[in-house]
Amino acid sequence: MSVESIGWEFDVLQANSFDDNYPRLEAVFVGITPAVAYDAQNQPKFNRPIERRLRDLEKQLRRDHQADLSALGSADLAHNATIIQKLVADYHTQITQQILIAGQLELESLTLAGEWPLFWDQTSPLVQQKDHEREPMPFSEPTSAPEAPHDGSTTDTTGDSDNSGTDNPYTPV
Repeated sequence: MSVESIGWEFDVLQANSFDDNYPRLEAVFVGITPAVAYDAQNQPKFNRPIERRLRDLEKQLRRDHQADLSALGSADLAHNATIIQKLVADYHTQITQQILIAGQLELESLTLAGEWPLFWDQTSPLVQQKDHEREPMPFSEPTSAPEAPHDGSTTDTTGDSDNSGTDNPYTPV
């Protein structure tokens, strides 16, 4: 019987889970069968009852913390951090009580992901720099080389034709 690692993401605000501008809790569990099952590609996953309990737990936490989560996003970063700390602590407690199975499924790590604290403080220097980096670069026309005279004369001022004294690595043809 092999011990498998399974990751689980809890998208706190039910936003796009690929967007780092919103808070996301990432839990990594380790377990063995029967708590761990395998999909068609032989990748480890939770058995169905555990998956259902995790989804129900997420819904319950969103309901329980709805008032706090609706206030999330203000410019007061300390208040935002307090809201998230309460949510993380409650999530950890509920996972410990409802999901984990002694000898079959344990929590390896619980982390907070996303760049959301800076996203909501638009006045911070890092946010302004990041926004500036996201702006498209202005399009500039390439500068044209000076035109050669059309009277057939050449403008070779160096005197030697091998360009040995210049930094130009290309030789004229």
